[in-house]
Amino acid sequence: MTDVPAEDLSKLLSGLMRAARRKTDAGRQALANDELTREYLEAGRRLIDAQLGPADDVDPEDRPLFRWLSQRAVIDEVCDGGRLRGSEGSFRDRWPYQPDFIRDVLAYTLRGAHWEGFLDGTANARNRLADAEDAVRAVHDAGYDDLTTTMRTPALRAQLLGAAMAERDEIARTTLREMYRISTQAWLEAYEKTVAVRGLRIRRGLTLEDINFIMTATTEGMQMRLMVEPDDGVIDHERRTSLLGTAALALIVACFDHLGDGLSLEDVVALATSPPPPARADAADAPRGSGDAG
Repeated sequence: MTDVPAEDLSKLLSGLMRAARRKTDAGRQALANDELTREYLEAGRRLIDAQLGPADDVDPEDRPLFRWLSQRAVIDEVCDGGRLRGSEGSFRDRWPYQPDFIRDVLAYTLRGAHWEGFLDGTANARNRLADAEDAVRAVHDAGYDDLTTTMRTPALRAQLLGAAMAERDEIARTTLREMYRISTQAWLEAYEKTVAVRGLRIRRGLTLEDINFIMTATTEGMQMRLMVEPDDGVIDHERRTSLLGTAALALIVACFDHLGDGLSLEDVVALATSPPPPARADAADAPRGSGDAG
């Protein structure tokens, strides 16, 4: 059964609110929060995941962009769900124009409620960063859980579409900003607790926000790579490790001042890459002073 979160979708569904066949804002708001409206949106979300997700037995020629998100396909998906009956009339009552539905279903799929559910599912691994006796194992667990869970999240593929639209679409941009806000808050809380409990000192010139941004970009890059090459060595399921965990370990070594040297990251790299000092001449080869015997 579809979960019905206690949220006002009228603030999210700009297409419906602009074009639905209702004379008043109150009528459109009620329609936006109607149970059948949610069923249409859930059907669209399922179709996005099914069509953009992996499918070895599907001919790529049968999946041109958004043709599979047609009015008929969405209505059939609602009916197949078995909870409510969709119809052309009720669909067009909400979205007379197909682009409005596509815009709304992407906003619905990317809304904060979906990402909060994902973060709840990875909270245990995230919290163990501070408390686990084996810190290395905890880092790998967090990286492994984050990658494997997001790859099963329908919103991930919609996120890529939303990111492509964000520069020109205010709804996509606002929705993705909220997604990043929710994710950033969850991870920063975990990082702050870990730094405090383990007594870590971040290097001069860096902040935890910087590290979170780097890890977010690294995670998203690996997610995209996994969509293209799922068996490319990014994840080791047998050992429950990933290159994301390896990247996090490298950041811990590089970005925190473990020796109390007070150096910035740039200072450390400069020291590591500077040429070695010239070798000292061997004492036996050194010229003798004028006072030497002989």
